[in-house]
Amino acid sequence: MKTKVRSIGLAFLAAIFIAAGAGSSYAQACDDMDAINALDKKIRDNYSKNATLKVAIDAGKEFLEKFGKCPGTEDFVTWLNGQMGPWETRFAKYDAGQKSAAMFQRFDDGIKAEKYDEVYAAGKDILAAQPDNMNIMVPLATIGLYQSYNKNFKYNDDTVRYAKTAIAKLKAGAASTKPSGKYGAFQYEFSKDDAISEMTYAIAYINYWAKGDKKGALPFYYEVTQLPGRNQNEPRVYASIADYYIGEAGKLGTEIAAMIEKQKAMATVEEKEKIDVDIKAKVGLFNGYTERALDALSRAHKVAPTATAADKTYKDTLFKQISDLYKRRFDKDAGMNEYIAATLSKPFPNPTSEVTPINDPDPADATTNTSTSATPAPTNGKTAVTKPTKN
Repeated sequence: MKTKVRSIGLAFLAAIFIAAGAGSSYAQACDDMDAINALDKKIRDNYSKNATLKVAIDAGKEFLEKFGKCPGTEDFVTWLNGQMGPWETRFAKYDAGQKSAAMFQRFDDGIKAEKYDEVYAAGKDILAAQPDNMNIMVPLATIGLYQSYNKNFKYNDDTVRYAKTAIAKLKAGAASTKPSGKYGAFQYEFSKDDAISEMTYAIAYINYWAKGDKKGALPFYYEVTQLPGRNQNEPRVYASIADYYIGEAGKLGTEIAAMIEKQKAMATVEEKEKIDVDIKAKVGLFNGYTERALDALSRAHKVAPTATAADKTYKDTLFKQISDLYKRRFDKDAGMNEYIAATLSKPFPNPTSEVTPINDPDPADATTNTSTSATPAPTNGKTAVTKPTKN
């Protein structure tokens, strides 16, 4: 090839004299030996290396445009025309690889530097080209969870969206590309079960504690308790569900107190008896929510670890909450351990299921209105459960 290219100069000299009578502009283009040799050298110096291949491609296009029909270039032009297509294909693959590498580097650097705007921007670009890349999607589906613990809610919507997509792909059988069989990157790398558990927990936590959609979070919290993985025995899952029940019981307590005050102002026994039916129904539902809360708190206490001082404090706090709620519900301390044991022997109720009202029997010797004596202490919507965070 090099011998052939170098012989172009001599061939031109002969061809130029032959073609001199064909017109001065043609001769001027084809006798520019400096330009021909410069393009020839640029092509030869750069076509063999991917990093400089684009230089050769551009030089080749220029050569064909300016000198492709000059006498004496026929062999070189034939060879060059045969190379341009393969070169462009080769460069396109190389260029795509370089751009992909840059996106992955940006993604990795963003995680390492905790620059999450960079992580999400790079991740979005990568997933546009590789929509099934779980090593990118899983971090994007969990970062917002950990940032929420620090009251940074900027990535919540992205986290929930990517979590739902990633969970669906994993449940559909998306395979790991890592020898370890895991999915994700750096501190956001998990086994399949742990990834599904963590992302389901992320959806629940963000909806409940960050967005305030407590009812919408319940199915995800419940699913976490039914799934294998790192959060199946996470006490804060049960504590959050208990928080929901306590909040609902608090609303009922406020309604009941208002109804009783209204009853007291009624003039006739008939009026009081009529509203008494409604009060008892509300009290029954209040009791149902309270016992659901006791159930959830009991399970939280059961699985709460004691490995560290903070763990022990949290477990003790749960026990105190159970004790307070049990006494409020049954107006006694005795029998609490037996009640908890019986509760834990049953399946955990799905928090999205309807709460069954629980009405206590009226005392045989009651001398006052039964609804008044059974009135729960209003909580004014206050919760007995601390907002959960975990490492």
